[in-house]
Amino acid sequence: MSADAVSQAGRVTPAGGTPPALDLRNITMRFGTFRALKNVDFQVRPGEIVALLGENGCGKSTLVKVLAGVNAPEPGGELYLSGRQVPLPLPPGQFRGLGLSFVHQDLGLARTLSVVENLMVGERGSANSRRPINWRAERNRVEALLESYRVHLDPTVPVNQLPPVGQALVAIVRAAEELKLYRERGDVTHSILFLDEPTVFLPEAEVEFLFDLVRTVVKDGASTVFISHDLSAVRALCDRAVVLRDGEVAGQARLGEVDDAALVELIVGPASGKTVGGTHRRPAGSALAGQPALCEVTDLRGGRVRGIDLALRSTEIVGVAGLLGSGAEDLPYLLFGERDCETGTLALGEKNIAVSSLRPFDAVRRGVALVPADRRRDAIVPTLTVAENTTILVNDRYTSFGRLRLGKLAKLVRSLLDRFDVRPRRPDATMGQLSGGNQQKVVLAKWLEIGPALLLLHEPTQGVDVAARAEIYRLVREAAEAEMATLWVSSDFEELATICDRVLIMADGVVRAELTGDEVTEDRISSAVYHYSTGAAAVLGGSEE
Repeated sequence: MSADAVSQAGRVTPAGGTPPALDLRNITMRFGTFRALKNVDFQVRPGEIVALLGENGCGKSTLVKVLAGVNAPEPGGELYLSGRQVPLPLPPGQFRGLGLSFVHQDLGLARTLSVVENLMVGERGSANSRRPINWRAERNRVEALLESYRVHLDPTVPVNQLPPVGQALVAIVRAAEELKLYRERGDVTHSILFLDEPTVFLPEAEVEFLFDLVRTVVKDGASTVFISHDLSAVRALCDRAVVLRDGEVAGQARLGEVDDAALVELIVGPASGKTVGGTHRRPAGSALAGQPALCEVTDLRGGRVRGIDLALRSTEIVGVAGLLGSGAEDLPYLLFGERDCETGTLALGEKNIAVSSLRPFDAVRRGVALVPADRRRDAIVPTLTVAENTTILVNDRYTSFGRLRLGKLAKLVRSLLDRFDVRPRRPDATMGQLSGGNQQKVVLAKWLEIGPALLLLHEPTQGVDVAARAEIYRLVREAAEAEMATLWVSSDFEELATICDRVLIMADGVVRAELTGDEVTEDRISSAVYHYSTGAAAVLGGSEE
C-alpha cells in the first residue's frame, strides 16, 4: 500500500482505553525568529517501537531535547506519561525519574574507562557511601547483567577497544538497566528508550546484534523511539513511523501498510523539487580509460593496508568497499597523513610524495582533502560558529595586513550556506546546534572551498536524510567535474553503486577485485565483498567477544 495508508494526524487512538506510554501535545519551540517545532503531537503506546523520521533540521532532535530537559517549549504544550500529566518544561536531569532514557549518536560513554566502570560506577557514585568499591563483585555483577541481555563482552576491556557494535550494545544495556530500575522502584508501567541513530557507525552485518538487544528491552516492558534515516533499519525494527517536516507532523503510518516511496514523499514533501532517487554515475558510454591519471598510489602499507596500488583519473569518483577490518577504513586516513604509514608513494599531478612522511597540514597544502566518518570528533569544532567552521581553511585568503576582511568572509559564508542548503541559515549559530546532516554539509563546504585535487571521503552520508544525501552526491559530482579525483570509502553498497564510476573491492588489506561499468551494482559489490573476505572475524572487526 502507498500514500493512501498514511495518516496526516499526529495523534493515535489508544486500544482498549489504555493511555499511551508517552503523549506529547501541542509542542511548539522557537530559537529567536526560527520556528523549530509547531503544534507537534507525538504518542508512543506501551510496548511499541516507533520510528521518528524526517530530514536533517526537521525538528527531531529538538523534540527529543524537550523530553531531556534541554529545550523549554512555548507555553501550551503538554506531556503525559501513562495518562499522568507532567508539567513542562522539564528541569535538566528530571527525565531519569520519569522513566525516560536516551542513547545518542555519540553513545555518551566514557571511552577510556572499562565496560564495568561505564555500567556501574555512575550508579555507585550517586549513592551516599564511602565504602570502597569491590571491583571483583562489580565485575561479577556486570558479567551477569550482560549475560541477561545475551551480550558477550569482557567487562574489564576499555570501551574504546571494543568494536563499534560492542560500544553501542554497552550504551543500550546501560539505558535499559536505568529503565528497569525505574520500573522496579515504583508502581509504574511505562518506560521509554530513545535511540538516536544508533546504527550509523555500524556495518550492516552488525546491526542485527543491536536490534536483538532492542527487542529484548521491549519484551522486558519498555517502549522505544527509534530515530534514523535508514529506512531498511526502520522497517526491520519498528511498528509505526511518525514523520516530521519543517517542524510539524507531516503524517504517520504503520510500516506494514506503506511503501518506501510514500515514506520518502512524507519526509521530503511531494513538491520539494529535490532529487532523492536515480543515479549520479556517468552514463555507460562515458569512457575514462583513455584519460591520464591525476593521482597514483604505489605500494601503500600501514594499519590494515598491506600493499595497494591504485590510480585515480581527473573527474573520476572511485569507490572502495570492504568489510570492517578489510583495510578500506584505513585507506583515506593513510593518504591524508592522519595515520602512520610504513611505505607508499602518492603521485599527485607532477609531484611525488612519500606518504610515510605526510602529515595533515602538508596534505592540505598539496591539495588533499578528507571528509572523515566521525565528523564530531575529527571534522568540526562544535563550540565555534558555523561561519568559523566553514572558513577555517581559507582565512588566509581574506587577510590583509594581518587583519581578516570580515565583510568578504561573511559574504562567502552566506553564499556557501545557500549553495549547500545548510539549515538554519545562521552563520552565528554554534556548530553543535546543527543537526548531524547539516554539520556534514558544512564539512563538505569547508573542504570543497579549497579546491582540492584529491577528495577523500569516508562514510560521508552517515546520519544524513535521503534528500540531503542526494544533494551531497550532486555536489561531489559537480566538484569532481572541475578536474578533481575522488576516493569514496563506504559500507553502504547501494551508495557506491549510485555515485561511483569504479569500485575497488578490498579484503585482507589488499585490493582483490575491481568493478567497472555495468558491473557497478549493489548486488555485485555485495557479492564480491563477501566472496573475497576471509572468515567471520572480519564481520566482527576481528574481535573475540
